[in-house]
Amino acid sequence: MYEVFNVGKTILLDGKPLSLVTPAGVEGWIEKGIPHSYRYDRVRDPLDGRMKYRCLYEKDGADVPFVLVNDPDSGDGRVILFDQKPDAPVE
Repeated sequence: MYEVFNVGKTILLDGKPLSLVTPAGVEGWIEKGIPHSYRYDRVRDPLDGRMKYRCLYEKDGADVPFVLVNDPDSGDGRVILFDQKPDAPVE
């Protein structure tokens, strides 16, 4: 399992920097034709303690992966967690 740490303004995934992206940000990549890929890993939900799925994106040209989060302007800005592994990418 991956370990995530918040170090100042940087979130680390297994000791490496991790960036944040909202669903609208992913839609922007799609609209601009920016190549990207995604994968899911499992993490423990800090709210209920259950194992859930988290979506990680990798964008061509970026040195760090992106974790999918809610838009802080319209939600809580938390990492989006899924009870079941989705079949399609989150857009």
